[in-house]
Amino acid sequence: MTAELHLVGSDDRRAPAPSATCLLGDVVNFPTDAPGAMTSLTEHGLLEHTAVFGPRPRTLGSAGRVLVDTLDVIGLSGRGGSHFPAAAKWRTHLAAGGGGVVVANGAESEPASGKDRALLQLRPHLVLDGIACAAEAVGARDAVIWLHGGDAAARSAVGRALVERRAAGLAEPDIRVVVGPNRYLSGESSAIVSALSGGRALPTFRTQPAAVSGVDGQPTLIHNVETLARTALAARTGAEWHAGTTLLTIAGERGRTVIEVAPETLLGAVLTEWAATDGRPPQAVLVGGYGGTWLAWEDIAALPADELGMRRHGRSLGAGVLLTVPADTCGLVAVADISYYLAANSARQCGPCVFGLRAVSDVLAELAESDSGRRDMRRLQRFLAEISGRGACGHPDGAVRMVASALDVFAEDVQCHLRRGRCRHPRVGEFFPTPDCV
Repeated sequence: MTAELHLVGSDDRRAPAPSATCLLGDVVNFPTDAPGAMTSLTEHGLLEHTAVFGPRPRTLGSAGRVLVDTLDVIGLSGRGGSHFPAAAKWRTHLAAGGGGVVVANGAESEPASGKDRALLQLRPHLVLDGIACAAEAVGARDAVIWLHGGDAAARSAVGRALVERRAAGLAEPDIRVVVGPNRYLSGESSAIVSALSGGRALPTFRTQPAAVSGVDGQPTLIHNVETLARTALAARTGAEWHAGTTLLTIAGERGRTVIEVAPETLLGAVLTEWAATDGRPPQAVLVGGYGGTWLAWEDIAALPADELGMRRHGRSLGAGVLLTVPADTCGLVAVADISYYLAANSARQCGPCVFGLRAVSDVLAELAESDSGRRDMRRLQRFLAEISGRGACGHPDGAVRMVASALDVFAEDVQCHLRRGRCRHPRVGEFFPTPDCV
């Protein structure tokens, strides 16, 4: 099966077991009738965690420098969407004097994503190992797990794991949990810095990276929880046994599935297996989350399921979210719904967010209802051009990217809605989650 993991592939007895070189190693399902529930895997307590992965290596002093070099060799990048090289961020932090704060960002803002939730609920100790390794390596004085206000299950799992670790007397930095507001942008790095510094959890314009001047002006290392879980693996296996897997969330009308795939896997194979409807692959996929890019099936099927491979084709996995539209379903309704959600959940700090995104959303809603004309489409294109690059944060640009790519991928649908005043597809799907958390 092309989506299976092919991890170590070595008979060397020094090689770690395959289960100890990947994050989940199995499929996690989020049923459509219970969006917060998960099936298949069970939560690792400290005993199970240690049995699979072994004890956490200490990363003080020279061991920390070795870990930074390992992250550099394996090319670990941020898995929250930016894919900035982790080693470069750590070295910037150390060059700024080290110490300061390390933050594990578990406030998964993409409504359709399930990767962070799966890791926090099922592999909490791996995430905690990662933040402990990072804190030791850079000499941080404060270690924080930043969680989304609406994710009670993750908070419970992390809380249980911290109690276990304290009861076991593990030698590691103190780790505290901070819960942010239940908003789309509360997981943005500058919003986290603002909140932990006593301000509002909203994006802010910054002239210096957080690794230089973050929380209360201190060097602050912020990583997505997946990045830190992978750091914990790298601290154990080194570069030699690095598996290079990718976590993906596939979302559509069949629900959500989190899978872990090897780098040689093609996205077409993954999507055919997990997102096909009635034996047919999806007509289009939104890659990277709600601020990502729409791709038609013929443009995505042969792309590799890893970030480096995607970048060789001028693409990016972003936050690793793949949202699928079935072949017989109108994609413009999904585009309009997502656009409305992004407009409603803006930071409301600049004109492009407050007025521009709402104007775009209104035109798309009329288009989806076949109640707009060519003059409206010209207005839409003008709105997109006026918003692009002019927001106080990256939120408007993500919305523009999503809408502009949709107009290209669904061009035939757009013309059908404009010319005939009706949709050419037999079904209208409304299956992308757009929670009411304004």
